[in-house]
Amino acid sequence: MTNYGMLFVLILIVAAFSLATIQEQPVEGRFAGESMASDFTASYDSGTCVVIVSSSVDDTRLVEGFREGVADGKNRIQTIVTGETPPEIKTALLAALDSSGGIKPVAIICSRTTSAYTFFNSIPTLSDADMLVPVAQKRSNFLKPSNLNNVPQKMARMAIIAIGMTMVIITAGIDLSVGSLLALAAVSSTLLVRKFGGVDASPTMVLLAFTGGIALCGMMGAVSGILTTAFKMPAFIATLAIMLIARGLAKSMSENQIITGMPSDVFDKLWSFTIPGASITILSSVVIMITLYVIAHFIMAKTTLGRHIYAIGGNEEAARLSGVPVNRVLLLVYTITGIMAGIAGVMMATEFNSGKAIWGVGLELDVIAAVVVGGTSLMGGQGRIFGTLIGCAIIVVIRNGMNLLSLEDSMQMMVMGGVIVLAIVVDKAKKGDIPLLGLRRA
Repeated sequence: MTNYGMLFVLILIVAAFSLATIQEQPVEGRFAGESMASDFTASYDSGTCVVIVSSSVDDTRLVEGFREGVADGKNRIQTIVTGETPPEIKTALLAALDSSGGIKPVAIICSRTTSAYTFFNSIPTLSDADMLVPVAQKRSNFLKPSNLNNVPQKMARMAIIAIGMTMVIITAGIDLSVGSLLALAAVSSTLLVRKFGGVDASPTMVLLAFTGGIALCGMMGAVSGILTTAFKMPAFIATLAIMLIARGLAKSMSENQIITGMPSDVFDKLWSFTIPGASITILSSVVIMITLYVIAHFIMAKTTLGRHIYAIGGNEEAARLSGVPVNRVLLLVYTITGIMAGIAGVMMATEFNSGKAIWGVGLELDVIAAVVVGGTSLMGGQGRIFGTLIGCAIIVVIRNGMNLLSLEDSMQMMVMGGVIVLAIVVDKAKKGDIPLLGLRRA
């Protein structure tokens, strides 16, 4: 299946989950405020008084939308009340009403959550005020901005590791150690941060610690490469051994405890950044993912190394006889995979401001599934980097959609297994190599 075909499949999956997760629910945020402002201006005369209660991020956005919706004003009095807890909100509300000169509000604007606070009924000035809350509409949980923002965030770690896994599988190999290497990078880097500065560690120290964690994973990946080349050990066995060693090392280093005491301000700055003058926040992990995919695509499509990787997967002995330094290329490929896992590990540490030895359990299966779904053949010699990116998106969207539908873990496992089987069947069908269906390569 071409990249365009896989992209079409991804669009179909997104559409399916968008429709399947439609539920009647209150409108949220700025859009809710704008909608309520339209209803308010149509129902109430000019000069009326409105109390707008804000107690959460959603309330704040609702307030912004409402105020913009009634920007023409017409002498409306808008009292903005904020607070973290109901008692704080009540105190601020009473103070605002006392300072309004005895004008009784005709309406209270707030979210459904805030409208449930019982103190409104105990304030005489609000006894005749209408409580205006967002109306319920049928909306897709999958298409909520908060959910759509989570998809690339969840996808970044898997996709970065999948770059190395794609190279490995194209050489007809496999790497089962990536999940454990992610945990090892997170634990080792956070331990270094805690040892050299802790909560007061500088950005330079944090970056050096992250470099150390990534380098350690690169070394472990190199060991996998040495085992498969110098000792002719099957890649499955070699990387299985490294998986166990890396996981055990992570647990030993962390003493099975969560590594905390990180400089959260530095980690937050590394995790995301805001475009100056645009007020747009971008996740660093997404930028890193895109950058690495562009580099990897260039390597695989335009360089000698990329041609050698494809040649080894097509026929290792023929590649060797053609002068390809097979052992050197395989060593480099497994090292790159370790480095990619290390990058994903420090990204996860940055996201959660900690390190944990149990992170990444089972991740290698999701990564392999994404690579196969992305069109890379397990037989080697065939695959595309951007196909892997689409494959990662498909896996993440399927998992996200199943979570939104509240499917049980057992059902999710069966679905993912079916996806992998389907991807392999499609790969075999493309090669005309399914004897039971009458498809056999000539």
